[in-house]
Amino acid sequence: MNRQGLIAAALFVVVFAVYLLSPNATPFDSRWTVHTALSLIHEHNADLNEYARVLRKDHWYAIECILPDGQRLYPVPPRGTCAGRVYHFYPIAVPLLISPAVAVLEFVAPAVRPLIGVTAPGPRRAFFSGDLAASSTIVELLLASLIVAAAAVIVFLFGCRLADWRAALLIALVFAFATSAWSTGSRALWMHGFSMLLLPAGLWAMWRGRWAVAGSVLVLAFFARPTNVVPLVFAGVWALTQGRRAVLRFALGAAPVALVFVAINEATYGTLMAPFFFGTRANTASISLHGRLGEALLGNLISPSRGLFVYTPVALFSLYGVWLWIRGGAERAIGLYLAAVFVAHYVLMSLYEDWFGGHSYGPRYFSDLSPLFALALLPIRDRIRWAVGVAVAVGVFMHAQGALCWPCVDWNSRPVEIRASQWRLWDWSDPPFLRNVQPPPDGPVVK
Repeated sequence: MNRQGLIAAALFVVVFAVYLLSPNATPFDSRWTVHTALSLIHEHNADLNEYARVLRKDHWYAIECILPDGQRLYPVPPRGTCAGRVYHFYPIAVPLLISPAVAVLEFVAPAVRPLIGVTAPGPRRAFFSGDLAASSTIVELLLASLIVAAAAVIVFLFGCRLADWRAALLIALVFAFATSAWSTGSRALWMHGFSMLLLPAGLWAMWRGRWAVAGSVLVLAFFARPTNVVPLVFAGVWALTQGRRAVLRFALGAAPVALVFVAINEATYGTLMAPFFFGTRANTASISLHGRLGEALLGNLISPSRGLFVYTPVALFSLYGVWLWIRGGAERAIGLYLAAVFVAHYVLMSLYEDWFGGHSYGPRYFSDLSPLFALALLPIRDRIRWAVGVAVAVGVFMHAQGALCWPCVDWNSRPVEIRASQWRLWDWSDPPFLRNVQPPPDGPVVK
């Protein structure tokens, strides 16, 4: 193995180990991902009817019911029942992609149990007994850490094609520890982890002229998380600038992946897309010109609880790097692509009525773009080093709180649930990242 390969392997081990040892796990919306993967493996379907007792106990959270006549019930009433098939509300792509790893864990975990010697009851014993449904939080943390560590390797290897290995290693570490990769992507099997893995891989493929690979990867990213329609669309625009052959290869690469998921959606819902992919959705937040759009545009950047530049200030320098690429050189196409993706993604997430991301830590809705922000630092690697260093240090501190400090994550619930106290999104006297040293306010909290 050459030096680059050894560095990539060491990077993966270090990042994976730090992620795995970070205690916070946030299997909120993703809580049925492992169950769905197990259903795909053992039942050969995606419905969760075999887990009905557990779902009912959890008040059918994030569960939709498809009735025999094709009608959809969402949300299922907390104390209600479903007379049809029940499914996880979130995209099937994530459990489908992790199914091979889950199958391996089911076999390996019990095999190593005698070496570990776990006897006390609890999730760890369930995991090493092969009961991955009962230990789903452990499985999520393990697999999410693996996925985002692999994304760090992709960032490093791509960076080595754009600069020397030292600069590439530095930006990979910035991605791993100074962005939401640590505080969000690695904490559970959210959709964001696969975005972090697939988006830089797709960009790399486009830059190398591998248009069929780019089409496959970016369509898969879209079905893993629908907001990835933005990089997918602008990839299509980039292909158009390269001529008919590039467009044809891009489409041929995208088509088989798209057909798989369209077939799944048609069989499940009778529609080409799952309900989660619709811009306007019944009984849940939608995309619109909502009344809080101005607040969302500001909040996504500078809110003390969700602002990108508050939690990941190095992103400011990423914008400068994009500008330098756009000015000219071999990477101008990358710069134009990233500029379009950054702006369109920012507007799209601000148009979302639930712009602050519910129960999450920091700028979760920007976490998908974390590897792209890291790559955009390469043009400024020899400029304003002290300022970039300060920004990186702040980012490491901020995202360490999301991975290591549970009160910082629990800020969403204490002292008042965030959806019932959204004014707290702007409360600089009690920001989430200081909950490690500053307890929540005592007594009733009012606006």
